[in-house]
Amino acid sequence: MFYDFDSDMEAAYAQLHSAASQLANCAAAWHIEASGKVHDRKYHAGASNLVRRKSTSIQRAEPPYVKTNIETIAVGVGRQTLHFFPDRILVYDANGVGAVGYSELRVDVSATRFIESDAVPRDAEVVGRTWMYVNKSGGPDRRFKNNKELPVCCYEEIALSSQSGLNEVLQLSRCGSGSNFAKAISLLSRTMPKESSSVAQAA
Repeated sequence: MFYDFDSDMEAAYAQLHSAASQLANCAAAWHIEASGKVHDRKYHAGASNLVRRKSTSIQRAEPPYVKTNIETIAVGVGRQTLHFFPDRILVYDANGVGAVGYSELRVDVSATRFIESDAVPRDAEVVGRTWMYVNKSGGPDRRFKNNKELPVCCYEEIALSSQSGLNEVLQLSRCGSGSNFAKAISLLSRTMPKESSSVAQAA
């Protein structure tokens, strides 16, 4: 696929790259694999939800299996990788490649308080403290030995979803960059010309 941008489209795609660079510059980024409610909070540092996450990357990369004259933004989401093209997202996994148009992509950005049991990223904001085992009043449960204090960090989450089935959540160590990414996606959706005039595929 070879892209020939007009000035508006070039600016919109450049804004996406700039916003993605801000995300990539966070000290840590994770993909949320699963989350669930906590039934007994005193055994989970007072948390109301348990989250399973893995470190991920946000970077510029060439997309697999596609010859193109551009560099895409690649985001790892578990077994899949999202490649952000100018006109759509291609979703790569072991079973093949899917596509999500920007007009159907929903991007929700929110701040979340996360009880950090690993090392605190250098750019994270620590907003509180708790204990690995807490009593009803929120203090340390003295029945447990080695009941260490844990930091509560303010992280940013970006939820990407679509009616076609995309449902992924990214967590970032620094708040404030996700809104620019969401704005860049919205701008691409509004700026992109119709399919027939936007992309020419090489024979």
